[in-house]
Amino acid sequence: MDPVAAIRSRLEESRGQFENHEFDEKIQTGMEDSLISLSRSVDLHAASVYVCSRRCKTLQNLAAYNGGVNFIGRVRFENGYGLSAWVAKKQQTIYLPDIHRGSRHGHAPVRSYASLPMVQDEDILGVLNLAHIKPNAFERPEMTTIKSYIESLKPILQMYQRHHNGFREQKENPSHR
Repeated sequence: MDPVAAIRSRLEESRGQFENHEFDEKIQTGMEDSLISLSRSVDLHAASVYVCSRRCKTLQNLAAYNGGVNFIGRVRFENGYGLSAWVAKKQQTIYLPDIHRGSRHGHAPVRSYASLPMVQDEDILGVLNLAHIKPNAFERPEMTTIKSYIESLKPILQMYQRHHNGFREQKENPSHR
């Protein structure tokens, strides 16, 4: 069974058993494991998964691989910071195949950067950011694998959003328990 399917299965089985913070930790750990799995299929240097909070319509960093990545992270957009927030708002992929200068990630310059929206039925679920220290890292074959990975993440992000909405509704309106 692939790692993302295993995460979905564990979450479905345990969804009602955990408090909000425990559920968040399970999802975060599972997402970090899935990024490690992605790094075995696609050569990458760093990655981040952001989830969109339906209630606040803002992006929250859910998981990171090798420190994560988000370009122009200090710039505020309507629904969060960095290029991830712009990608979420516009629901458009950004791929910078060969960055010659500028931002650094740790000690190695980022040469390739991709930021991909995760959309279901025209609703933004989240954003996946990828970075590599070599140029042209995310070309057609890699993008096919990345898009397949995104498709497998969508149910997890939807589950996360439903859980958070349900948990907040219970806290705000205890009579619905």
